[in-house]
Amino acid sequence: MEEQAFNELENIPFEEQEKFGAVRSFIATVAMLIISPKLFFERMHINKGYKLPLIFLVIMLTAGNTFNYIYLSTGLIEHPSKQVAHVMENEPELSAQAQFFKDMINAEPEPYDIIVGVVSNLLFFYLMALYWHLILRSLSVALNGFQATFRVFCYSSVVLSVSLLPYSSATLNLMVYLWWVYLVYRGISEAHEVSGRLTFRGITVSLFATMIPLIFATLAVF
Repeated sequence: MEEQAFNELENIPFEEQEKFGAVRSFIATVAMLIISPKLFFERMHINKGYKLPLIFLVIMLTAGNTFNYIYLSTGLIEHPSKQVAHVMENEPELSAQAQFFKDMINAEPEPYDIIVGVVSNLLFFYLMALYWHLILRSLSVALNGFQATFRVFCYSSVVLSVSLLPYSSATLNLMVYLWWVYLVYRGISEAHEVSGRLTFRGITVSLFATMIPLIFATLAVF
């Protein structure tokens, strides 16, 4: 499905499976999110239920965790904690913290890690969507219901498609994170029908509100 064809859609492809078929609708959804994210969220209905967005999220999480397991177990990529530990080892005062990260990853990857990863990340996505929705609601950004925010978070998981690449680096991870923020920005703006400026303010506050607990946790470790 080409970009011109996306303009003719009244709904996003993944929620038109009877028309396009399950496989084609999934591929078209991923393509649309990559090529035309603004148009995707313009076409996304905000009250079509939780089921299909949740299925999309499960597919992305399963694919991401499966390929991550394969690449880690075969040594094609290095565990992010190892990357952090290697950097810390160059600083003598951080040697204890470097050992802490090494201890986190002593065990070899196991197939059940895929299931654990999918379940834990499902919970994480839900709680993150709820947390952000409450913040955005308090800032008069989330004008529609939680379902709208949850659907945005589910479809923004398309960034996990990067996990199919047998490559990992701090730079790539940062680029993926920025891509995710952009998708959420576009999604929230369209799903809640608010201006880009107001959405930017809401996303910025939400990001800082998410980072603060992480900063305190990091300080507690170091």
